Amino acid sequence: MRKLTILLIFIFASSFLFAQNQRFTYEYSFKMDSLHKENVEKEIMNLDITKGGSNFYSALLITRDSLFKTEFEKGKALQSMVIDMRKIKKAKVNFRVSKAYPNLETIYHTSLNASNVALKENHKINWTIFPETKTIEGFKVQKATTAFGGRNWIAWFTNDIQIQDGPYKFCGLPGLILNIGDEKGDHVFNLVGSKKLNDEPLLMDSKMKEIFLTHEKFNQLWNEYKKDPAKNIKIIHSSSEMSETIFSDENGSPLTKQDLIIRKEQMAEETLKKTNNFIERELYK
Repeated sequence: MRKLTILLIFIFASSFLFAQNQRFTYEYSFKMDSLHKENVEKEIMNLDITKGGSNFYSALLITRDSLFKTEFEKGKALQSMVIDMRKIKKAKVNFRVSKAYPNLETIYHTSLNASNVALKENHKINWTIFPETKTIEGFKVQKATTAFGGRNWIAWFTNDIQIQDGPYKFCGLPGLILNIGDEKGDHVFNLVGSKKLNDEPLLMDSKMKEIFLTHEKFNQLWNEYKKDPAKNIKIIHSSSEMSETIFSDENGSPLTKQDLIIRKEQMAEETLKKTNNFIERELYK
C-alpha cells in the first residue's frame, strides 16, 4: 500500500488530473441481515470519474461488459453468450449510482421486480465538518458527519484530492471521501486503490429502458413486491395459449406454471429474510 500512497501523491500533485479519467476503487463491507450481523459481505466497487461526472458500481460489472463485447465482436450466438456468462461471478451489489458535474445531480439505478428503475436524489447532503484529522494511507483526512437515508454517517475526506465526490451518493465535501461508514458499522466504504484510466474499460452505458420513480413510488412498489414477489410471473403465464409445462429444472424434469410460481415465491421469501438492512432504510422501509 506504500507504493499506492506514493503513486497517488504524485498523481494528485498535478492539476492535470481533472482533465483525465480516474478510477478510485473502494472495498464495500456490508451486513444485509440485521439478525446475523456476524455475516459480513464484501464487494469491490469502482468510482469512475470523468469530466462530465462519475459512475459508482460493482467492479464485477466490468468483467461482464468485457465478455459481452468480446462475444459481440466474435459474432457468437446469444446462446453461447449465456453459457459464457455462467462463468462470471455474479455481483452482490445490484445498484449503480451516477452523478453529473458540476451540480452533482445524483441518480440511483437498480432493478425492482424485473424492471430497471432510476431515482433522482432531490435532497442535498448536509455535512458537518469537524477539525479532527488523522492519516489514511499517507493522506491527511478530516472528519465530517451527516444524517442520510435513516442512518448517521462518519466520513473522512482529504483536501489533497480536490474532487467533491465519493462512494455511493455521498458527495459535496471539499475533497474526495476516502472512508465513510454508518455509526453502527453496517455499511462501510474504504478506498483501496486508484489509477488513471487510459485504455482500461469503462462500464458500458445501459441501453435498457429505465423507469424513473419518486422515492415514494419506489417504496410503494417495493412493499408490493414483498407481499407478492411472483406477481409478474403470474401475469406473464396467465395466458391460456401457453403450455402448462413450460420449463425444466436443473435435472431436466418438467416444471408447470404453478411449480415456477411456487419456486419464485420460496426463493424470494428466503432472500427477503436475509436482506433487510439496506443502506437507505427510508427507501426500503
